[in-house]
Amino acid sequence: MGVPRRVGLMVLPRVLWGSVPLILLLLPAAEPICPEPCDCQQHQHLLCTNRGLRSVPKTAEPQDILTYSLGGNFIANISAFDFHRLSGLQRLDLQYNRIRSLHPKAFERLERLEELYLGNNLLPALAPGTLSALAKLRILYVNANEIGRLSAASFSGLGSLVKLRLDGNELGSLGDSTFSGLPNLLYLHLESNRIHWLSRGAFTGLAKLRFLDLSGNQQSSLRHPDIFGPLRSLHTLLLASNSLRQLTGGLFQHLPGLAKLSLSGNRLSHLAPDAFRGLRSLKELRLEGNLLSHLPATLLEPLDSLEALDLSRNALTALHPTAFGRLGRLRELSLRDNALATLPGELFASSLALYRLELEGNAWSCDCRLRGLKRWLAAWHSQGRLLTVFVQCRLPPALAGKYLDYLQDAQLPLPQDGGPCPEGASPS
Repeated sequence: MGVPRRVGLMVLPRVLWGSVPLILLLLPAAEPICPEPCDCQQHQHLLCTNRGLRSVPKTAEPQDILTYSLGGNFIANISAFDFHRLSGLQRLDLQYNRIRSLHPKAFERLERLEELYLGNNLLPALAPGTLSALAKLRILYVNANEIGRLSAASFSGLGSLVKLRLDGNELGSLGDSTFSGLPNLLYLHLESNRIHWLSRGAFTGLAKLRFLDLSGNQQSSLRHPDIFGPLRSLHTLLLASNSLRQLTGGLFQHLPGLAKLSLSGNRLSHLAPDAFRGLRSLKELRLEGNLLSHLPATLLEPLDSLEALDLSRNALTALHPTAFGRLGRLRELSLRDNALATLPGELFASSLALYRLELEGNAWSCDCRLRGLKRWLAAWHSQGRLLTVFVQCRLPPALAGKYLDYLQDAQLPLPQDGGPCPEGASPS
């Protein structure tokens, strides 16, 4: 019998076999690629939203992560180390948590970050330098927090920022050069704060800004006539729902590209004749919900590009015959819910593009002074150029509730106040 052939298998001594479990236990546990209870089905995208987390979980391959979603949790603090290994991160979502503090070095390693969402938290401030490492950041949401004060240092290093949301905070004022370090900013949301004071240089450095929302604040006046001077590229300006009482002349004269202006829901009772000087590109003007009883005859003359004008819910009692004389491109006009009793027949003669006209909700006195308007409406309707316009009579009592377009000219009597009929409009 021959000698058994040796095989190349190393046999561990019996004593070592018993030690294997011990050795395995002593080895460091590998960090999970996808931490519990997150979802990593999409490569390079870490989804940890609405997981009941109270701290930021760790991951084994941080260099591969591009987006990290942590919204809808209970995270209260962001430490210096929570994201320090995520150098490749491009999008970070921390919205709808309970974050009260950000360590000054929390984002120090995120040099490639382009989008940062911190909205709907409890942040009381943006400490200077906290965001200074984010040179590539383009979108920053810090809306719906408790921020009460800002300075230029709050946004240092954010030269690439395009969109900034600060709405829904506790801001009471904006000082000089607050946004001077944001030369590429296009969209700025400041609505729903408590802003009652804007310094003269509040918007210095925002030469490229196209959209500015200041609605829902506590502005009673805009003290500096050139406060919007730096905003040469502005397209949309929203000042609705403040407490503005009047507009000084030339306030918007440095905004040659402005296309939309909203002043609705203020307390405006007076507009300077040159309040809209320089707004040659304006297409939409919203003035509804104010206290205007009259308009200066030349107020709207600079607005020859205007297409939509809302003057509803004011206290207008009369309009000058040439009030809309320069508005040849006007397509939509609302005068509803005012105190108008009559309108001159030639009021809309120059508005050849007009197709939507709202006149309901006024105190119309259906007498001979409305004959010119009645004829203009009939002509426009017959050509199919105007949607239905409702002019319901309130006076005289015999015509109350009737609609002007159903009445004959002979049914329109002399004015009850004894005033004259317009030339050619006397009852036959």
